Amino acid sequence: MPNVIGAIDGTSHEIWIPSTEPQDEFYNGHRKFHCIHTQIVIDNQKNICYVHSGFLGHNNDAFCYQYIRQFGPGLENDFPVHCFILADSIYPNAPPLVTPFKSTDIVRRPRLEQKRKRKFNLLHRKRRVYVEHVIKELKTFRVIGALYRHPRWEMSSIVEMCAALAKRRADLIKDVYS
Repeated sequence: MPNVIGAIDGTSHEIWIPSTEPQDEFYNGHRKFHCIHTQIVIDNQKNICYVHSGFLGHNNDAFCYQYIRQFGPGLENDFPVHCFILADSIYPNAPPLVTPFKSTDIVRRPRLEQKRKRKFNLLHRKRRVYVEHVIKELKTFRVIGALYRHPRWEMSSIVEMCAALAKRRADLIKDVYS
């Protein structure tokens, strides 16, 4: 996968909303909490390249992706032509994103093509897991890893600040053990 330059994923943060504020748009029925979603893009060196937080709780990753700054050659988040970002299967499979093949697509193919697609999915999974590790590092900060009980409008700024702190901490650890 030489043309892959990073990975994208989303995460949600549970928040407490006072009963005087509107509840419906932030409520996530699946998690039974009020949530704010965050989209994170990393590069191949596991550095956070882009963080966008503040999406409403009932939205999924694909919906949130539509509202972040666009990625690609000549766009706001510029990168070289013919390069891609790995995403999980809920995202649209359209450039610059590359998603894994669905199992129903694999089963219907000839044996050789099945093997090729399964190998692609294995490589995709091995490379994209790093964005999950970065999200784990981000959630080690208690302010976003636990139930957030402060004003909702501050949450986006706090998530972005924690992303910067997580990056700084990773750099310091790398320098110590290098």
